[in-house]
Amino acid sequence: MSRPHTQLAVLLRRCQWMLDEAAYKLGGKRLPAADRHDLADALDELSAALREYRDAPTEAETDEDGPPTIVDPDS
Repeated sequence: MSRPHTQLAVLLRRCQWMLDEAAYKLGGKRLPAADRHDLADALDELSAALREYRDAPTEAETDEDGPPTIVDPDS
């Protein structure tokens, strides 16, 4: 993965973890304001990164126009 894609992947995983934790805490009515603000900031950062890298080519877009690779789990 290229550096921008690596950074984006890290941000996605970080937000995923923060969202999972927030959902758990919210279910128990224990999500403090500081956690909500931190989550909102992380989601803003992720949103900006997604917008910045939305036009970056991915490996799938740079491959030739051949058929997709199918992996046979039995082989």
